[in-house]
Amino acid sequence: MKPSDMARALAPEERTSEGDALSSTLYPWRFLGMGLLIAWLCCTHVVSIFPGDVDAEARGLRTVFDTGMRFGDIATFLVLALAASRIGPLGKRMATSAAFVVLTSIGTACIGLWLIPSQASETVIAAASFATAIGGAFLFCLWAEIYCQMGSMRTIVYGALSCIVAAIASFVIGTMAAPYAIIATALLPILSLICIALSLSTVPAEPTRLANTRFPLPWKLFGLMAIAGLLSGLVGSLLSNADGTGAIHRVAATGLSGVVILVMVFLRRERCDVRFLAKIGLPICIIALATVPFAGSSWAYAISFLIKLAYVWFTLFVLLMLANIAYRFEVPSLRLFAIARAVSEGAIFLGVSARRWVQQTELLSNDAFLYAVAIAGIVLLLICTLIWMSERSVNADWGASGISIESSVHVPGPREQLIVRCEKLALEHGLTERETEILELIAQGKSRVEIEQALFLSQNTVKTHARHLYAKLGVHSKEGVYELVNG
Repeated sequence: MKPSDMARALAPEERTSEGDALSSTLYPWRFLGMGLLIAWLCCTHVVSIFPGDVDAEARGLRTVFDTGMRFGDIATFLVLALAASRIGPLGKRMATSAAFVVLTSIGTACIGLWLIPSQASETVIAAASFATAIGGAFLFCLWAEIYCQMGSMRTIVYGALSCIVAAIASFVIGTMAAPYAIIATALLPILSLICIALSLSTVPAEPTRLANTRFPLPWKLFGLMAIAGLLSGLVGSLLSNADGTGAIHRVAATGLSGVVILVMVFLRRERCDVRFLAKIGLPICIIALATVPFAGSSWAYAISFLIKLAYVWFTLFVLLMLANIAYRFEVPSLRLFAIARAVSEGAIFLGVSARRWVQQTELLSNDAFLYAVAIAGIVLLLICTLIWMSERSVNADWGASGISIESSVHVPGPREQLIVRCEKLALEHGLTERETEILELIAQGKSRVEIEQALFLSQNTVKTHARHLYAKLGVHSKEGVYELVNG
């Protein structure tokens, strides 16, 4: 591929001009829409919101609803993963996606307002719950496709903001009286879909799948998600009302995670990578698990919250890594994220099932059992550490980059080729991480405004970094940088 062709491939057609949408630093609908999807997932698991103010017998149907939703999630993600090569980018199939999302909103309203309060049969509720989950899975995969085309820094910042939006929206809906809370919850998927439509018009299209190339799966990352999901589902065993409290803890943990990530990003602007999420999550989870044998009912809530917090951080770490892989190595996102979510939901379901079984026994009063749980959990976390440490760097492909079907040799795409050349220049000339990021963006033909947006930097900061970059490379303009990288 010629350098000029590579540059054109890496400078995707923005559907907006620099003078209009690109004049603002943030695209609010990108984090609002993702946040509303997360809020829908949270609100449908908080019993005080969904099904809300109903009698105990009707509320008992929550288990049927939860199980149906999880099976619907897992089945949909598996179907999307298996058919990913035929489906292609999901953003090109908005009509189908919209139909399933509308079904999800209708199903949410019907289950919360009618089926559970009227104590419909378990079969009907299970079938309706299964169908309701389908649109949520489509929304998640659509957002994954969008986030995979935004670049590392924007993905982290928008992801953190979406967590904060999710927490705020969940708490606001939680203050509403029935039936308004359920109606508001049912509207969230449609509002998220509207934000997707707005976002797809301002991000580059996902690269076309390379011919004669296969994309292996990053099983190590999926393993991390499975372990985190299992621990998250199981931890509710310590709570007397896990179905109500655990979901609230997840809402709070999601909001706190978003705040912490934003603070970390802007405190470490010169060197920010997503590994700090795992570095924070691991010790928090170990402390929580080590406390299990000594925790009575008074500490159970603190342990539950800490485990949920660690779960959210681990999940964000894995999803951000997957987005980075999809962006850098031009890996199609649908199969990648569909399998990740199927693995996570399956692990959570196993954890929840084990939790319900444990709560029906006398094991929680057995000290030996509690010690065994703590030790087993810590061992799983050590396995997570070994998995994480087995990769050489945060930019490792985790085994997911494209491989030639004929020769079994790695096939670098245009974006990866350019990034590798920039990283080589950065190493030769002693560039900082921030200067390397700006080098990559200049090489892609990005304007100053687009660079400011991509890295959330001010005009003066970008100019300062660019001046240092030019001096180290021995050039005097963006054109000189462009020729050095692509020449």
